[in-house]
Amino acid sequence: MQNTFLEELAQSLFTQLGKDISNYTVIFPNRRAGLFFNRALRKLIDQPIWAPEAMAIEDYVRQKSDFAVPDQLSLVFSLHEVFQKHAPFKEDFEQFYFWGDMLVKDFSDVDHYMADARPLFANLLEWKKLADTDFLTDEQLQLIEKFWKSFEAKPKDAQEKFNRNWNILYPVYEDFRAKLKAENQAYNGMLYRDYADKLKSGQAQISGHLIFAGFNALTKTEEIIISEAVKEGAEVYWDMDAYYASPENALQEAGNFFREYAHHSVLGKTFPNELPNRILEETPDIKVTEVKGNIAQAKFLGQLLSEQNIEQPEKTAIILGDESLLFPVLYALPEEIQKVNVTMGYPLRFASIYQLMNVCLYLQKNKREESDKLTFNHRDVLKTLKHPFVANLLGEKVKSSIQYIESNNIIRLELKDLYDEGEVQNPLLDIIFKDGTENYFLYLKTILQYVHNEQIESTEQEFIAEIFKQINQLEQIVSEFKLELEINAFIRLFNRIVQSIRVPFSGEPLEGIQIMGVLESRNLDFEHIYFLSISEDNFPGGANSQSFIPYNIRKAYGLPTLEQRDSIYAYLFNRLMQRSQQIHLMYNSDNSGGKGGEPSRYLLQLQYELGIRSQKVQLQSLNQDPQAASAVPITIQKNEGIRDILKSYSSNRFLSASALKIYLDCRLKFYFRYIAGLKERDEVSEDLDAADFGNILHHVMEKLYGEVVSQRLDANKIFLLKKNIDNLIQEEFAELYGKKKNSEDFEFEGRNIIIRDVVKRMVIQILNYDAQIAPFTVKRVEGEFEYEVPLDNGTKIRLQGSIDRLDEKENTIRVIDYKSGGDEVKFPNVESLFDRNHDKRNGAAMQTLFYSYLFIKNEEYDGLKNVIPGLYNGKGLFKPDFSEKLKIDKKELNNAEVLMEDFEKGLKVILNEIFVSDQAFEQTESLEKCTYCPYRTICNR
Repeated sequence: MQNTFLEELAQSLFTQLGKDISNYTVIFPNRRAGLFFNRALRKLIDQPIWAPEAMAIEDYVRQKSDFAVPDQLSLVFSLHEVFQKHAPFKEDFEQFYFWGDMLVKDFSDVDHYMADARPLFANLLEWKKLADTDFLTDEQLQLIEKFWKSFEAKPKDAQEKFNRNWNILYPVYEDFRAKLKAENQAYNGMLYRDYADKLKSGQAQISGHLIFAGFNALTKTEEIIISEAVKEGAEVYWDMDAYYASPENALQEAGNFFREYAHHSVLGKTFPNELPNRILEETPDIKVTEVKGNIAQAKFLGQLLSEQNIEQPEKTAIILGDESLLFPVLYALPEEIQKVNVTMGYPLRFASIYQLMNVCLYLQKNKREESDKLTFNHRDVLKTLKHPFVANLLGEKVKSSIQYIESNNIIRLELKDLYDEGEVQNPLLDIIFKDGTENYFLYLKTILQYVHNEQIESTEQEFIAEIFKQINQLEQIVSEFKLELEINAFIRLFNRIVQSIRVPFSGEPLEGIQIMGVLESRNLDFEHIYFLSISEDNFPGGANSQSFIPYNIRKAYGLPTLEQRDSIYAYLFNRLMQRSQQIHLMYNSDNSGGKGGEPSRYLLQLQYELGIRSQKVQLQSLNQDPQAASAVPITIQKNEGIRDILKSYSSNRFLSASALKIYLDCRLKFYFRYIAGLKERDEVSEDLDAADFGNILHHVMEKLYGEVVSQRLDANKIFLLKKNIDNLIQEEFAELYGKKKNSEDFEFEGRNIIIRDVVKRMVIQILNYDAQIAPFTVKRVEGEFEYEVPLDNGTKIRLQGSIDRLDEKENTIRVIDYKSGGDEVKFPNVESLFDRNHDKRNGAAMQTLFYSYLFIKNEEYDGLKNVIPGLYNGKGLFKPDFSEKLKIDKKELNNAEVLMEDFEKGLKVILNEIFVSDQAFEQTESLEKCTYCPYRTICNR
């Protein structure tokens, strides 16, 4: 392999200076390059010498300044204090933070690029006065005029909002700088500008032997600093290639800055007479691979690395265009790779510990304190218990807690609800499920300390340390500025701060495979490069750089714009090809996650520019674009095991009307529920579903009439039953939501208030109707009836049904079924009840006749009275002409016995199909029946 840039630099300087190199200071764009430079220098010497000082330009400028640079959070707080003095409105800090953070960066840009803040922040009226001056170029004037013209075309309220803030920016900028200066502090751009101004005015002198190496896109202050140093004898080493930096390649944006500096009065003299042409002369092998999905990229990388014979891992770099790929990549590395160095900032918002902090804050937000009880919302509790840290630390106990909450449908929980029986104390539960109102900082830090002490993996420890530091800083500043933050403000501020934090990983940068972000690759060269997720959304990314200063004004005053950023990314991309042997470039072509799935523009340039001139660019695709798989039909044949289960319905199991209805709807659903025994998953629900609604109605009616069984009821006695309705409904709701023991403590809220009122209306309506047809005698409520039906092969199938209400009126017995929905009382004929393909098959009518059949076959029936099946259905109850009687077409059914022969015939056909025939369990062809089926995911419907 040819030498890296830093090896070339070390060779050149050592050859030129020998031992005198110790007297020189080598300045790079970042600190990391200095480590690799010293390693390269170490390989050249055969006896000990003093190493030259190698540093980042930021460290050099800080050495020359008397100012300290506070952290970003402190700067935003200071800016907020200044802003409040000038703003015509008051803005809470947590609301100010987002754009305050943006404003600090804007002010830093203004200073880095030595812009004149006075005219830059001029308001509209002042601008018209300033426009007559001649300190702006024609291009600047055109850009600014273009902005103000477009601004005047904006709606009046938008103009006023912008003007309101814009007009105070210059005094805020001036006072902010003055405040920081008085405290011997500065933000980064201010620090650079102060030093550059002193150099220009002669107040500061550059002394010592300086060498600047590896720079590309200089800010104006850096340009001044390096230029003044060159005047005093400093040297500059540029890292570039003729492929993109030569004058004739003006369309290559990667070389824009170099072409500009080549004409600079001072820096131009530092450029070499002839540019190296490595990219075209020694083009590396380049493979561009389209991959479907981010995880697939990580897996493909692991495969490539396992095929590569990695003798010197430090000469291999993995560059991530999408930083969220870090952990998938780490997990995908082959086992033989023992040493890995991660050099990139990982967004704290992706860390598991941040998610836990957020969950705990929402736990606090939604807590309630009433009657000396602290309760938490089930959603927050379940999220907390299911968080990986909490789940791992609690162990098996967490499963029983989750199951207890979900199976009992508990909406609000106390701490004691999470304890196992006999458990006295659990430190983790105690510190999470407490009232943190008094000090949210202490609440979060206590949880962090507990998790930290549990010896979790080192990567997570770094995240914990970083978030602990951020909480400490925020706490100190809130205390210093005496801010009062209620929970919503605290959550907003906490999230805004953490969203912008990136955690730097510490490690030994000179050992192992290097994993880094794009910016961290500056000045470094590797033999083998694997660049993942080089898609347009990530590299260079969308136009989302946030600034309060409009684009045209930024461009007019020389502040960095998207075009400059694109040039920087183009340079970082192209320089990777200068000294490498092999490059694998991958991009995710999957656009399902809301991103475009398009290859980066730089990949397309590579393909159409370098690919035409070199045969070393290969395109390949691992893109197996999956088509939506058509659902595979599921058919379960009756085997010996299934038949054994079916036989149990002749001995110890009963078949219900509901089971028959399900079989008629879908044979496979019947199999899942009654043969395979698949249960629906328990979930906590704050709002009742249709089944719960119906159960509450049934239970309330059962309890109301259960108190008066065998009594002759007239209208007055029925009306007296109404006084118990409210208590009974409350008891049912309390039991449903896990408050059976303390039903008086249950409180209705949200939609359940409406549902309670609907249930009450239905119960009252049933009682009102019953009062109209009284007198009658309730014989049974929820009465169980059984019967064994003989089939063709001689076996008997045991049927069972629970009749909601059996009452007697004169010469009739009514078999009543309560239906809370819109079930109809009409059906065409008995045959239709058992015809699964009949478009008017009435399942509710079949069920009510099934109950009538069981009653008629029971010894309790004497055969002397008419048996009238009846439906109290929610749809018909409130109609003035309501009748509970079933209707065959339009004729009311006044005696079910006349239908029993046909009903039994149809029933036996279905039972023979289930228990005797070889009919398989198949899916229904009527897809609308799958809509609310709990097994639809199994069928992929």
